Amino acid sequence: MAPLLDAADEAEWFGAIAGLAETWGFDRLLVAMLPRPTMRLEDAYIRSTYAPAWRQTYDKEGLVHIDPTVEHCMARAAPLIWSPEIFATTAQQCLYEEARSYGLRAGVTVPIHGPNQQAGMMCFVNDSNPTDAFQRHVNAALPNLVLLRDLVIDTSQRHLNTHAQTLLPKLTPRERECLKWTARGKSTWEISHILNCSEAVVNFHMKNIRTKFGVNSRRAAAVIAAQLGLIDPG
Repeated sequence: MAPLLDAADEAEWFGAIAGLAETWGFDRLLVAMLPRPTMRLEDAYIRSTYAPAWRQTYDKEGLVHIDPTVEHCMARAAPLIWSPEIFATTAQQCLYEEARSYGLRAGVTVPIHGPNQQAGMMCFVNDSNPTDAFQRHVNAALPNLVLLRDLVIDTSQRHLNTHAQTLLPKLTPRERECLKWTARGKSTWEISHILNCSEAVVNFHMKNIRTKFGVNSRRAAAVIAAQLGLIDPG
């Protein structure tokens, strides 16, 4: 585990994870994490050794929204060993059939639920048939996989922060002002007087802010903005 803990940069860090997974019999690996719960699934931090063509297909067709392993990890903490039975719907069966053509035949998915509300999963996969022998192999490797998952959570924060920075909403100076005063508990009427503008203008900015953050309330946007360091809540 030392190469993972001592990794100097992201490439070395992920290389160490992939190397450990391969040592335990899994030649394909995926790490996917949402740095904060308000993020869309499409904006997750993802690193994998899957075939690039499969990743492109998966993203283009929005398969994250039908993938049973993703659904499992959003609600459960226990590892999920892949089997044909978990791909229950016609769409999921098509997903699995195409994934197998890229060497993703047998695997185990370990959910991620981090202390800072990170959510995601690690998938350890190979091209074996999902037989009883593979399940025994997974059961033997599982303690190491869970330990690796925990180390990934502990060592991933700087990489998640870098990723999250690329997705930060671009706020105008006036939008920042509106959010700052919202965070301090000011009403629309009070903000309009502070900024010397009409309430309609404040509401216009607030509507744009809610859209940029993908939330339904200005308070939620202000909380997220403060967490991301976009405003000083005072």
